[in-house]
Amino acid sequence: MIDYGFTAFVFLIAILVAVGGALVLVGYLGTLPASFGFGWRTWGPTLLLPLIGPLWFAWQQRAEFKRPGLQLLAGLLLLLIAGVILYQGGPLIVDRMAAGVK
Repeated sequence: MIDYGFTAFVFLIAILVAVGGALVLVGYLGTLPASFGFGWRTWGPTLLLPLIGPLWFAWQQRAEFKRPGLQLLAGLLLLLIAGVILYQGGPLIVDRMAAGVK
């Protein structure tokens, strides 16, 4: 028999990670190539600091790069939510499944 709670838990984590990862990737690809046009003092931190650098660049150039900055921020937030749900809810799901095995 299918445990619907476990299925919903895994589905929620998978969707949050997929959407969050896609948003981070799109935001990153929207800021990184554009930072090369602003000189090495701008693209250096953007390239070397994987998530903080593009967020910093989007903040510095917020008139032109508001959307990629929001995509990065929303993606990071979704990944953070997925991590919190996984590490807070995971032990509860495992305990419930272990009780069903006994």
